[in-house]
Amino acid sequence: MEFFGAVQSGFKGIIDFNGRSSMSEFNYWLLFLFLIQLMSIIIDPPNPIILPDNESQISETNSSENVVYDPLNSRLFSFLYFTMLLPTTSLAIRRFHDVNKSGWYVLLPFTIIGVLPYYYFTSFVKGSSGKNKYGSDPLGK
Repeated sequence: MEFFGAVQSGFKGIIDFNGRSSMSEFNYWLLFLFLIQLMSIIIDPPNPIILPDNESQISETNSSENVVYDPLNSRLFSFLYFTMLLPTTSLAIRRFHDVNKSGWYVLLPFTIIGVLPYYYFTSFVKGSSGKNKYGSDPLGK
């Protein structure tokens, strides 16, 4: 699947938690999210948070203040982040269906070591070929 087709498919399946999504569709969607979030930070930069020296965990540069930028302090970034949460979740559930796993695996990042298996299954594991219990092959092979 190409980039624009993956983005279009992501928006069409906002509330579709059934079926399967290919690895390329999921990875292009993540690339799309990265690009729009980067553009949102460029358009509306977050307000800096200045930490006192005793609360800082960042190595001190040539100033007496330590500045931290939290992207969620940008209104545009926050809006896009929460707007894209539902389509990303539905796409991740369909991606787990493609590797013949339950959609509940989307909750893996909430466990202690779940982030690595989550990204492994969604971004690197090839989907099962042919039909599985969640539907037919999204690439039509």
